[in-house]
Amino acid sequence: MEILDTLTYWFWIPVLFWVGLYFWFHRVSYPLYMKKLVKNGQKWAYVPRVRSYFKLFDLIFTLVMAAVSALPAIWVIYNWTDLEWFYGFAVSPLFLIVGVILCKIAKKSTANMYRNAYFLEYRRVRYESESKGDFRSETDVQNRTIWSFTKKLKEAESKGRLWEMVYLMSKTKKIPPDVYAETMYG
Repeated sequence: MEILDTLTYWFWIPVLFWVGLYFWFHRVSYPLYMKKLVKNGQKWAYVPRVRSYFKLFDLIFTLVMAAVSALPAIWVIYNWTDLEWFYGFAVSPLFLIVGVILCKIAKKSTANMYRNAYFLEYRRVRYESESKGDFRSETDVQNRTIWSFTKKLKEAESKGRLWEMVYLMSKTKKIPPDVYAETMYG
Protein backbone atom coordinates (compact mmCIF):
# COMPACT_ATOMS: atom_id res chain seq x y z
CA MET A 1 0.00 0.00 0.00
CA GLU A 2 2.92 2.34 0.57
CA ILE A 3 3.67 2.29 -3.12
CA LEU A 4 0.14 3.39 -3.97
CA ASP A 5 0.38 6.18 -1.41
CA THR A 6 3.63 7.50 -2.87
CA LEU A 7 2.43 7.24 -6.46
CA THR A 8 2.00 10.76 -7.78
CA TYR A 9 1.11 12.16 -11.13
CA TRP A 10 4.79 12.34 -12.10
CA PHE A 11 4.83 8.63 -12.71
CA TRP A 12 2.18 8.94 -15.43
CA ILE A 13 4.06 11.54 -17.47
CA PRO A 14 5.64 8.88 -19.74
CA VAL A 15 2.20 7.66 -20.73
CA LEU A 16 1.26 11.15 -21.89
CA PHE A 17 4.54 11.50 -23.76
CA TRP A 18 4.07 8.09 -25.35
CA VAL A 19 0.62 9.09 -26.58
CA GLY A 20 2.14 12.29 -27.95
CA LEU A 21 4.97 10.36 -29.57
CA TYR A 22 2.53 7.95 -31.17
CA PHE A 23 0.61 10.82 -32.78
CA TRP A 24 3.90 12.48 -33.76
CA PHE A 25 5.00 9.33 -35.57
CA HIS A 26 1.56 8.67 -37.03
CA ARG A 27 0.81 12.17 -38.32
CA VAL A 28 4.08 14.09 -38.68
CA SER A 29 7.08 11.81 -38.91
CA TYR A 30 5.75 9.28 -41.40
CA PRO A 31 7.08 10.91 -44.63
CA LEU A 32 10.59 9.74 -43.77
CA TYR A 33 9.28 6.18 -43.55
CA MET A 34 7.40 6.66 -46.82
CA LYS A 35 10.62 7.82 -48.51
CA LYS A 36 12.24 4.59 -47.38
CA LEU A 37 9.35 2.58 -48.82
CA VAL A 38 9.58 4.45 -52.13
CA LYS A 39 13.30 3.66 -52.32
CA ASN A 40 12.45 -0.01 -51.68
CA GLY A 41 10.10 0.02 -54.67
CA GLN A 42 6.67 0.31 -53.05
CA LYS A 43 4.47 1.92 -55.68
CA TRP A 44 1.69 2.93 -53.30
CA ALA A 45 3.89 5.02 -50.98
CA TYR A 46 3.30 8.76 -51.31
CA VAL A 47 5.62 11.35 -49.78
CA PRO A 48 3.83 14.65 -49.05
CA ARG A 49 5.68 17.73 -50.23
CA VAL A 50 5.13 19.66 -47.01
CA ARG A 51 6.96 17.42 -44.57
CA SER A 52 9.36 15.46 -46.71
CA TYR A 53 12.67 17.07 -45.77
CA PHE A 54 13.07 17.56 -42.03
CA LYS A 55 14.99 14.45 -41.01
CA LEU A 56 17.28 16.18 -38.47
CA PHE A 57 14.40 17.93 -36.69
CA ASP A 58 12.46 14.67 -36.52
CA LEU A 59 15.43 12.82 -35.07
CA ILE A 60 16.15 15.49 -32.44
CA PHE A 61 12.49 15.82 -31.41
CA THR A 62 12.07 12.05 -31.16
CA LEU A 63 15.19 11.65 -29.02
CA VAL A 64 14.22 14.52 -26.70
CA MET A 65 10.68 13.22 -26.23
CA ALA A 66 11.94 9.68 -25.62
CA ALA A 67 14.45 10.97 -23.06
CA VAL A 68 11.80 13.06 -21.31
CA SER A 69 9.54 10.02 -21.15
CA ALA A 70 12.39 8.08 -19.51
CA LEU A 71 13.00 10.68 -16.77
CA PRO A 72 10.29 9.35 -14.44
CA ALA A 73 12.25 6.09 -14.22
CA ILE A 74 14.93 8.04 -12.40
CA TRP A 75 12.30 9.58 -10.13
CA VAL A 76 10.78 6.17 -9.34
CA ILE A 77 14.17 4.65 -8.48
CA TYR A 78 15.02 7.61 -6.27
CA ASN A 79 11.68 7.75 -4.40
CA TRP A 80 10.75 4.07 -4.09
CA THR A 81 14.15 2.53 -3.36
CA ASP A 82 17.19 3.35 -1.29
CA LEU A 83 19.36 3.60 -4.38
CA GLU A 84 20.90 6.77 -5.71
CA TRP A 85 19.08 8.64 -8.45
CA PHE A 86 21.61 7.78 -11.19
CA TYR A 87 20.59 4.11 -11.02
CA GLY A 88 17.42 5.20 -12.78
CA PHE A 89 19.44 5.47 -15.98
CA ALA A 90 19.71 1.67 -15.95
CA VAL A 91 15.91 1.40 -16.18
CA SER A 92 15.38 4.21 -18.68
CA PRO A 93 16.31 2.11 -21.76
CA LEU A 94 13.07 0.20 -21.17
CA PHE A 95 11.17 3.45 -21.65
CA LEU A 96 13.17 4.14 -24.82
CA ILE A 97 12.33 0.66 -26.12
CA VAL A 98 8.64 1.43 -25.63
CA GLY A 99 9.18 4.60 -27.69
CA VAL A 100 10.79 2.61 -30.51
CA ILE A 101 7.93 0.11 -30.47
CA LEU A 102 5.40 2.96 -30.66
CA CYS A 103 7.30 4.41 -33.60
CA LYS A 104 7.15 1.16 -35.53
CA ILE A 105 3.48 0.58 -34.78
CA ALA A 106 2.50 4.13 -35.79
CA LYS A 107 4.48 4.14 -39.03
CA LYS A 108 3.20 0.73 -40.06
CA SER A 109 -0.41 1.75 -39.40
CA THR A 110 0.12 4.83 -41.57
CA ALA A 111 1.66 2.69 -44.30
CA ASN A 112 -1.31 0.31 -44.10
CA MET A 113 -3.71 3.22 -44.53
CA TYR A 114 -1.89 4.39 -47.66
CA ARG A 115 -1.67 0.84 -49.03
CA ASN A 116 -5.40 0.25 -48.50
CA ALA A 117 -6.19 3.56 -50.20
CA TYR A 118 -3.95 2.62 -53.13
CA PHE A 119 -5.61 -0.74 -53.63
CA LEU A 120 -9.04 0.85 -53.52
CA GLU A 121 -7.90 3.09 -56.37
CA TYR A 122 -6.47 0.04 -58.14
CA ARG A 123 -9.81 -1.75 -57.94
CA ARG A 124 -11.61 1.37 -59.19
CA VAL A 125 -9.29 1.74 -62.20
CA ARG A 126 -9.58 -1.95 -63.02
CA TYR A 127 -13.38 -1.83 -62.69
CA GLU A 128 -13.63 1.19 -65.02
CA SER A 129 -11.54 -0.44 -67.72
CA GLU A 130 -13.26 -3.84 -67.46
CA SER A 131 -16.79 -2.43 -67.37
CA LYS A 132 -16.11 -0.67 -70.68
CA GLY A 133 -14.89 -3.96 -72.15
CA ASP A 134 -11.35 -2.61 -72.38
CA PHE A 135 -9.28 -5.35 -70.74
CA ARG A 136 -5.89 -3.80 -70.11
CA SER A 137 -2.64 -5.46 -69.17
CA GLU A 138 -1.57 -5.47 -65.55
CA THR A 139 1.19 -2.96 -66.27
CA ASP A 140 -1.25 -0.51 -67.84
CA VAL A 141 -3.63 -0.81 -64.89
CA GLN A 142 -0.80 -0.27 -62.41
CA ASN A 143 0.51 2.77 -64.28
CA ARG A 144 -2.97 4.28 -64.53
CA THR A 145 -3.54 3.57 -60.81
CA ILE A 146 -0.28 5.21 -59.78
CA TRP A 147 -1.04 8.25 -61.91
CA SER A 148 -4.61 8.72 -60.63
CA PHE A 149 -3.71 7.91 -57.00
CA THR A 150 -0.86 10.42 -56.97
CA LYS A 151 -3.02 13.02 -58.70
CA LYS A 152 -5.79 12.62 -56.10
CA LEU A 153 -3.36 12.80 -53.19
CA LYS A 154 -1.62 15.91 -54.56
CA GLU A 155 -4.99 17.56 -55.06
CA ALA A 156 -6.07 16.68 -51.51
CA GLU A 157 -2.74 17.87 -50.13
CA SER A 158 -3.09 21.23 -51.86
CA LYS A 159 -6.51 21.64 -50.23
CA GLY A 160 -5.18 20.54 -46.82
CA ARG A 161 -7.29 17.38 -46.74
CA LEU A 162 -4.68 14.69 -47.35
CA TRP A 163 -5.20 12.81 -44.10
CA GLU A 164 -8.96 12.92 -44.36
CA MET A 165 -8.90 11.56 -47.89
CA VAL A 166 -6.42 8.76 -47.18
CA TYR A 167 -8.33 7.75 -44.07
CA LEU A 168 -11.68 7.69 -45.86
CA MET A 169 -10.26 5.79 -48.82
CA SER A 170 -8.65 3.19 -46.58
CA LYS A 171 -11.79 2.63 -44.49
CA THR A 172 -14.41 2.67 -47.24
CA LYS A 173 -16.70 -0.28 -47.75
CA LYS A 174 -17.63 0.75 -51.32
CA ILE A 175 -15.13 -1.47 -53.09
CA PRO A 176 -15.78 -1.83 -56.83
CA PRO A 177 -16.52 -5.41 -57.87
CA ASP A 178 -14.11 -7.48 -59.91
CA VAL A 179 -15.90 -7.64 -63.27
CA TYR A 180 -13.57 -10.22 -64.78
CA ALA A 181 -14.03 -12.62 -61.85
CA GLU A 182 -17.82 -12.22 -62.01
CA THR A 183 -18.00 -12.98 -65.73
CA MET A 184 -15.54 -15.87 -65.60
CA TYR A 185 -16.74 -17.58 -62.45
CA GLY A 186 -20.20 -16.19 -62.44
